[in-house]
Amino acid sequence: MRGILLLLVSLHGSALAQTTEELIANLRSPIVKTRLEAARKLGERRQREAAEPLAHVLRTDARADVRREAARALGLIKDETTVPALLAALSDAHREVRLAAILALVSFYIETNIEFITAERRGWQVLNPFLSTHEATIVEPETNVDERIIQGLLRVAQSDGDLGVRHAAIRALGVLRATTVVPQLGRLFVGHSALRVELLKTFMKLGDPRAGPYLIPFLNDSNADVRKSALIAVGLLRIAEAVPKLIEVFERPRDEETARLALEALARIGDRAAEKIFLQNLEHPLAERRRFAAEGLARLGDTTYVERISRLRLQERDRRVQLAHAFALYRLGRREFLEAIFQELDGRHHAQAASYLLEVEPENLYPFLQRGSLRARQAVVEALGRIGSREAIEYLKPLLRAEDPVLVNAANLAIQRIERRERAKSVPPEPRTRPRRVGKPTEADGEGAFRVRTSLGRGSRESR
Repeated sequence: MRGILLLLVSLHGSALAQTTEELIANLRSPIVKTRLEAARKLGERRQREAAEPLAHVLRTDARADVRREAARALGLIKDETTVPALLAALSDAHREVRLAAILALVSFYIETNIEFITAERRGWQVLNPFLSTHEATIVEPETNVDERIIQGLLRVAQSDGDLGVRHAAIRALGVLRATTVVPQLGRLFVGHSALRVELLKTFMKLGDPRAGPYLIPFLNDSNADVRKSALIAVGLLRIAEAVPKLIEVFERPRDEETARLALEALARIGDRAAEKIFLQNLEHPLAERRRFAAEGLARLGDTTYVERISRLRLQERDRRVQLAHAFALYRLGRREFLEAIFQELDGRHHAQAASYLLEVEPENLYPFLQRGSLRARQAVVEALGRIGSREAIEYLKPLLRAEDPVLVNAANLAIQRIERRERAKSVPPEPRTRPRRVGKPTEADGEGAFRVRTSLGRGSRESR
C-alpha cells in the first residue's frame, strides 16, 4: 500500500512538472498569470533556448508586468543576442520595465548585491573608502563591457523622464566601471541638482581622476549631501587640483563635519601645500583630526617628522590615531611599524588597517601571508591582489593549498587580478575603426558614443 502511495505522489509530481518547451508555449497564453509564471520559471532555469521567446515577449506583450518579468529572466539567462531587446526596453513606456531592463543589462556582468541600483536611497550614507572601488557591487577591472550597454544607460541617465530611473542608470554606470563616459556624466552636474549626489557616488566607484574638474565646484556646496559627497570624492580620487579649494573650505568650513572631510581629503592627496594644516592638527582635541593630520604627513614623505610622530604615538590613547601614527612611521621609513598595522587587522579598526595595506610596498607584505589569523591573512591577500605585480603570484601560490577554503579562494582571486592587470599592460591599444552606430548620438555625447565592443565580458566578485 505504501508503495502505491509513493507511486501516486511521484506521478502527481511529474504531472505538475513543466518542460521548458511547455513554459515557452505558456509565454503566449491568454492568461496573464500563466505568462508571468512562465517567464519567471524560464529565468530561473537559465536555459538559452528560452532567450529569444522571452525577448519577443519583452518587445510585444501588452502587459507591463509580463514585460518586466521577461526582462528579469533575460538578465539571468545572459544571451548576447537579447541585448538589443533589453536596450529597446530602456525606452519602454512603463518605469518598472525600464528599471528591470537596467538591472538585467548589469546582470550580464555581475548579479551579487546590485539591488541598490533600483532602490530608493534614503538619506546620505558614508562610503567606506576601502570598499569604494573594490567592493562586490562593481565589476572587476579590465572587464570588457559592451559599449552598446554603456551608451544605452548613458542615454537613460541623460534624458529619462523619471528621476528614479535616471538615478538607477547612473548607479549602473558606476557598477560597470563606465569610465568612457566620465565627460558626459560630468556635464550632467549643470542644471541637474537632483542627480548630483548619485553622480558623485558613481565617480567614486569609477575611480577616474578625470572627474576632478566636475567635482571641485561643489566642495562647499550649500546642499550638505552634495558637499559631503564631493569632499569624499576628491579625496578618494586624489585630485591634486582640488587642494587650494580644500584648504579654503577647511579654513572657513560650514560646520565641523565639513572641516573634517576637507582635512581627510587633503590627507589622502598628501600635497605639500597642506603641510601647515597637518602640523596644526597633530595635537587637536578631536581624534579624527589627529588621525588625518598624521596620514597627511605620512604621504608627504618628510622624514624630519619621525621623532615628533613617535613621541605623539607614545602619548596617544585613541587606537585609530595610534594606527595612523604607525602608518605614518612606516611610510617615513620605519618598516617595523608595519607589524602594528598587521596586528590591527584583527582589531576593531580592521577597515582602517586594511586600507593602509594598499599603500605598502608589496614585498613588505609577503612575510605576513604565512602567519596570523584567517581575517588578517585574507586582508593581506586582498591587498596584494590590488597592488602586487607578477612577483607576488609566487608568494600567493602556496595558499592555493591552504586548509581553509576562504583563504584558497581569496588567493585564487588575487592571482587572477594580478594576471589580468599584467595582461592589460602588455596589450597594445585597439586601432580605431568606424563601428556601427547605436541610436543617434549627438556631438555632446563625445567620442565614446561611437565606440562599440561586440562581445560581452564576464567578471564579478561573489562576496564583500
